[in-house]
Amino acid sequence: MDTSFPPIGGSHAGIGGENSFWPSFTDIMMVITMIFLMATSLLVVRNWQLVAELQESIAAERMATQMIESTSQENATLEERLANAEQSNSILRLRLLKKDEELELAQSAIREQEASIATLELAKSELDTNLQQTRAQLDAANLEIDAASAQYRELTQQIAALNQQLAQQKLADEQTRSQLEVARTQIAELSASSTRQQQSISQLTQENTLLNQEIEAYNEQLLTLKGDYETVKSKYEELIKPARSARGKYIAEVYYVKGQSGNVIRYREPGDQGYSRLDLAEVEKRLDKLKQEQGEKLYVKIIIPKDSGLSYSEAWQFMRNLLVKYDYYYQE
Repeated sequence: MDTSFPPIGGSHAGIGGENSFWPSFTDIMMVITMIFLMATSLLVVRNWQLVAELQESIAAERMATQMIESTSQENATLEERLANAEQSNSILRLRLLKKDEELELAQSAIREQEASIATLELAKSELDTNLQQTRAQLDAANLEIDAASAQYRELTQQIAALNQQLAQQKLADEQTRSQLEVARTQIAELSASSTRQQQSISQLTQENTLLNQEIEAYNEQLLTLKGDYETVKSKYEELIKPARSARGKYIAEVYYVKGQSGNVIRYREPGDQGYSRLDLAEVEKRLDKLKQEQGEKLYVKIIIPKDSGLSYSEAWQFMRNLLVKYDYYYQE
């Protein structure tokens, strides 16, 4: 008896059509089974691909999370470095302001000393001119004394000649005696004038010596001031305190300048969109509140730009006041 199934899709039929239904049903079941197996295979393959994609997504998500955490840490580190750099920049600007003010004071003192030296040199030049004039007058007086001495010798000779003619020329002798007395008076006056001129020359020489000594003293004082300035400068450069750290701190920023309408203070806390312009009382009120909330985590960053218009004493007093009151680093 032949029990094999007829071929799929066969068109023959049994006797009387009684056996034609079962081969067709078998064929249909085989087709359904094949479709089921193929769908199951596709579903298994698809599920395997979905599992692989899910694992890749989880791995990518982990990598993205790590990258985000690493980027956040790098951003926080950069913000801390930026805060420390800005604070160091402000301190260096303060030091530069102080150095500039000290240099300006030293230069002012030097200019005053140079002006005094110039005045003394001018006075010395005038004294030298007066001394030369006095010497010229002394030379002229010596010439007059020589001339008077020559006249005196001539008069002496005339007296000797007149003594020989005494009896005959009494009137001429009296006139000659009068001339001799006048000449002697002139000689005495010239001698006194020469003595006074010699004293004046001696006094001028002493004054010139004193002026030279004063000039040397001013020069020494000038050198001393320059040395003191260099000493102060070197000591100041050595006085560098360790920098504060903004790592893990709550940073409150205070921006301080002097404008045409007065002092300008801007304030910003973490989370603020920008700076708020406040007065000093409001800034201290907010910092006091932050000090109570944050405690040792409060980091006050004071920004004083290069063109702030503030003197060193004003900037340092403002910075010192806020840091000592509120910054964690200056609390006891």
